[in-house]
Amino acid sequence: PDSTDADGESITINWAPPTHDGGNPVQYYIVERREKKTVSNPSNISMPIKCAEPTEEPDGPSIINVTDTTNTSVSLEWTRPGYDGGMEVQGYIIEMCKATEEEWRRINEDLCTVTKYTATGLETGAEYKFRIIAINAIGKGKPKEISEPVKAVDRLTAPEIEIDASFQQTHIVKSGGSVCLRIAFKGKPAPSASWVKVDGELGVMADVTTTENVSCLTLENCTRNDSGKYTLALENSSGSKSTTFTANELTDPIIATAEPAPPKRLDIIDTTDSSVTFAWLKPEHDGGSRITSYCIEGKAKGTDKWVVAGTTKNLTHTVERLTEGTEYEFRVKAKNDAGFSEPKEAFSSVIVKEPRIEPTADLSGITNQLITCKTGASFEIDVPFSGRPAPKVTWKLEEMRLKETDRFTKLTVLDTTIDDSGEYTLEVKNITGVITEKIKVTILGKIMP
Repeated sequence: PDSTDADGESITINWAPPTHDGGNPVQYYIVERREKKTVSNPSNISMPIKCAEPTEEPDGPSIINVTDTTNTSVSLEWTRPGYDGGMEVQGYIIEMCKATEEEWRRINEDLCTVTKYTATGLETGAEYKFRIIAINAIGKGKPKEISEPVKAVDRLTAPEIEIDASFQQTHIVKSGGSVCLRIAFKGKPAPSASWVKVDGELGVMADVTTTENVSCLTLENCTRNDSGKYTLALENSSGSKSTTFTANELTDPIIATAEPAPPKRLDIIDTTDSSVTFAWLKPEHDGGSRITSYCIEGKAKGTDKWVVAGTTKNLTHTVERLTEGTEYEFRVKAKNDAGFSEPKEAFSSVIVKEPRIEPTADLSGITNQLITCKTGASFEIDVPFSGRPAPKVTWKLEEMRLKETDRFTKLTVLDTTIDDSGEYTLEVKNITGVITEKIKVTILGKIMP
């Protein structure tokens, strides 16, 4: 077609008829149009997008903790959302407002891709509220707010000593050798550190080096005079803390005992929504001295720092106060007088969650699932059951609900009458499923003379 006229609102076009009408006269013409478009310069590169079926926005972070404060800053750490909406969480928005206000403002220009952030430039002594929003490819999740406002002040804490699980309270050193007692600590304001020998004075070869968070006592060219107990004392305006170590010098260069072998295995035997229970076997050899304890260490999967999760003299241990839905790795070490063994790691990581087990009920104690009772007497139906999470139990007589509980399956009926006869239904239900069992009860009437 050709354009014969055009203005700001219309265009007139004309065209020649088809050279061939297909054997029938042309009845009418259909005119179509479309916008003429060109390609612009490319936009900025998007965030990486995972190819997955989208569902919805993520939940908010599970837990938010205030890890530190100063006169001008607040440091936050949080756990990832329990549900990511079906798409990978791309990052987090941190918002803040003063405690007396409700106008939230974003304080991180770029998405925070890690689960910690420090808000700076705050007003000294002012109280602030913070909330964190997780974002995936669908959009923003619901904000998660800290439990209470936090004040921008220097946090004063009493001294704390940070001893690694492998650190030995007793050190055995050869005659003429050296030993270094290196202790990490923390506290605000920074504590002062001092070393003393419990039953005497520090030797002339003793050297003490202290920084803001580490103090080290080094004993060179040890003799019997260097044997004894050494105490590190820490003190600041918030409190004090001390710990004592023993150094034993041996003229014989051969140490009587060695570290034990690792425990033979580490099994995960149970989980809940906040704990994991482990069991392990004794080491193949104890290194020449009795095993005194076991140390369990754990870390969130994907992190590097192992932390002590518990110590015990038993071959089982439950680690509690874990975050539901988080995946952890664990290991165990044996300890004797010479020190710790190499760690034995669990075969796989474990996700902290309540196991799901379908409910079951045991009616083996009720013969033929039939109970017979005389009028005026009483009868009892007691059925053991199991399931995870703990099932809800409902009793019905015919279609009338009698009792609902999540702890017991015992039903007691006193002073029975004929009306108590019938079919009793037991329903045991949790999120994994439901089972029903039927028990027939017959009440025998009194025999008339």
